[in-house]
Amino acid sequence: MHENRSTYTFRTLLTELKERFPKFEEGQIFETLKSIYPDSNMPKEKRNIKLEEKVFTKPLALSRKDKSSLIKEESKMVGFFKNLSRGDFLKVEEVVGDSAKCINLSLKDDIVKRYYVGDKITLSLDEIANGTVRLCRRKINKFIK
Repeated sequence: MHENRSTYTFRTLLTELKERFPKFEEGQIFETLKSIYPDSNMPKEKRNIKLEEKVFTKPLALSRKDKSSLIKEESKMVGFFKNLSRGDFLKVEEVVGDSAKCINLSLKDDIVKRYYVGDKITLSLDEIANGTVRLCRRKINKFIK
């Protein structure tokens, strides 16, 4: 006799586990484990940058793995970041329902002024569940100076 087993989808599991996830709060810091890029609905002139005659989609937040790739490629983008040994640190500035609007603390100030003015990264519980970001529970000051 077969047991009737319910089929779980990612959304079903996410719904059941929602209470176990941290609630977004202003001031929280998340580390980027997988790189985050702008949504394709954003106008090209806002999501792309030109560097050394090449036009490419700017990353909103990079992982440690992708930073390692930039170092190996000797990319000029290496100079965008305060720290290359960790994923980028995202600070929650505003909570909107089950999502958070964050800024990237790992970008150098002059790079923010040149390429990222007004850019916010929207995090949802999906990004926590799929391992894109994780909540930091320790001090990060030595990594962003």
